[in-house]
Amino acid sequence: MKKIISIFMISLCTISFAFGQKNALGLRFTGGTEVSYQRELSSYNRLEFDLGWTWNTSALSGFYQWDYHITNGLKWYIGPGASLGIYSKDNHSGADIGVGGIVGMEYNFDIPLQVSLDWRPIINFGTYDSQFGSTNVGLSVRYRF
Repeated sequence: MKKIISIFMISLCTISFAFGQKNALGLRFTGGTEVSYQRELSSYNRLEFDLGWTWNTSALSGFYQWDYHITNGLKWYIGPGASLGIYSKDNHSGADIGVGGIVGMEYNFDIPLQVSLDWRPIINFGTYDSQFGSTNVGLSVRYRF
């Protein structure tokens, strides 16, 4: 039984490396911290979902991204997105929904590591504050699998 499980695991790893990494999971650092997940749809587009929190806000964001390859490992991306969050700030609390986008650059190392820097201008509805500006620039580190 151990041999069968070992053969299965080796085969799964070989197939995974043969067809490339389709997912990435890691952290995005901005005014707070976000858990970030990416799912590749093709070699030129993907989905990204982030769950983030700061001392006064929690939000779930989703983005559709188009990837543009620059060199081996380096690419830039752009796309639309939306967010849903709750906040408590200056004696106000509530929920909001936001629309916006993302633009950034990333580098995929030869090992399964990805580093990216992006900007997410988002206009929130339901709150008197928006994240349109330099406050939503983030650095991400993700493990590709």
